[in-house]
Amino acid sequence: MTEQAKWKPRLAMIVLLASFFVPASIAWTLFFAGWTPGSTGNHGALVEPPHQLDGELVDARGDPVPASVLRGRWSMLLVNQGPCGDTCRARLADLGQVRLALAQNMDRAQIVLLLPEGTPLPDDLAGEHAHLQVHWMRDGILPADDPEADAEISTSLVDTRGYRMMRYEEPLDAYGMLQDIKRLLRLSNIDLERLQGLSEDA
Repeated sequence: MTEQAKWKPRLAMIVLLASFFVPASIAWTLFFAGWTPGSTGNHGALVEPPHQLDGELVDARGDPVPASVLRGRWSMLLVNQGPCGDTCRARLADLGQVRLALAQNMDRAQIVLLLPEGTPLPDDLAGEHAHLQVHWMRDGILPADDPEADAEISTSLVDTRGYRMMRYEEPLDAYGMLQDIKRLLRLSNIDLERLQGLSEDA
């Protein structure tokens, strides 16, 4: 066996090891240096840390709303700092189109409108949006340091555990929000299949 033939297996092993360790080393170096990517695949901006909404909502009489209303489904949350006027209605129509575009998955998403406590609800609003949930808020629902805290209207995405985890700037990119929800629903399906597989193996 020639010297060149002896080196071929060794060279292949070196290349294989390098293909694993070099990217890993670069990733760890960037992580500890505090580097983050300039953009992600999300159309909305992540809320960091996610904001838990349990216990912050009331009904029309001022009674606390149970946490279960935000559990089990992805919620498209519209916070309006006043009566639901033309802009609010237009945004609800946008969210309704997003929900319809989810097709067979539309039941996994809901629209939630939040109004300041004491704000009257237009009589025709429920008729226009039969799938709409309306609740009220005693104080500002968004943290003071949130970029949307002072906005007259803001749109967010709330996960199935009741955490506000993604926000969308005005004017709303409804198509971008749709793509984000579709992606999250796909990831949710993967998680469910994984859990089912674990339970079957147990």
